[in-house]
Amino acid sequence: MSTSPAVTIIIVNYNTTALTYACIRSVQALTKISHELIVVDNASRDRTIEQVAVDFPGLIFIAQQENVGFGKANNSGIEIASGKYILLINSDTWLINDAIDQFYQFMEAPGNEKVGCCGADLFTPEGNPQVAYGNFPSLAEAIALLGFYKLFPRYFNEHLSSGVTNKDSKIKTVDYLCGADLFLRKSVLHEIGSFNPGFFLYFEETELSYRMKKAGYSSVLLPEAKIVHLEGGSDSNPDPFNYRKIAIYAASRKLYFKLCNGWFSAKLVQYIYALQAIIFFIAKGKKGYLRTAKIYIQS
Repeated sequence: MSTSPAVTIIIVNYNTTALTYACIRSVQALTKISHELIVVDNASRDRTIEQVAVDFPGLIFIAQQENVGFGKANNSGIEIASGKYILLINSDTWLINDAIDQFYQFMEAPGNEKVGCCGADLFTPEGNPQVAYGNFPSLAEAIALLGFYKLFPRYFNEHLSSGVTNKDSKIKTVDYLCGADLFLRKSVLHEIGSFNPGFFLYFEETELSYRMKKAGYSSVLLPEAKIVHLEGGSDSNPDPFNYRKIAIYAASRKLYFKLCNGWFSAKLVQYIYALQAIIFFIAKGKKGYLRTAKIYIQS
């Protein structure tokens, strides 16, 4: 008689075979709790990833026929997950400690039944803190980013910024957690649904957390759980004016605002961020900001 694992760990791979292997090895080396591993490949050009199912017996490998994006790829793993909890973890991460057991013990603790999701503190490979959580994106944040945030930096960071670096060891309830690692209660996903398929990349975890909060569940950061995040490990083009990436980001941001704040906010935020790009052009003289502004308006 088989017993379901406590946790299903899902890793989405897109041309990051070496990173995916490193992530899996860190999980195997540090995770004691029962778990299953699912790797979802988003039609990578690097087909060496198919060897992962041979090198790690018992691992479930899902090969997408096209790059369906982050959310849809994770959804395909969630559909077959047998664990009580689901950990979505980026391929460009690795564990520093047994974060997964810490997640599990916290979620199982009496009184935490309304915690829908928890996550770890994130660091660079050098040990520097990285963005681990954030406030829900808002028009107030967009307006502040025109330069007004400099007048109230502490308030902006604590109450408006959609990307926050953790500065202490306190467990804290937050609006949403960075999508690099999300430890989710599967029963909550059954209640509110998984990732919205309208998102290809960016903001999908933010919108999921928004729905989670509306349903009465919280997201919690556990600073004692520690994970390294390379951030952008599957991005082969580090150019700050990667216009395809900018367009995807702008479209996802617009969709987030439309779903969570309404059509008017979605349109208004386009023009606010376009104005920001124009201000950057005036200040720095780089024409890429003008094209960025046009993308924001047309997204």
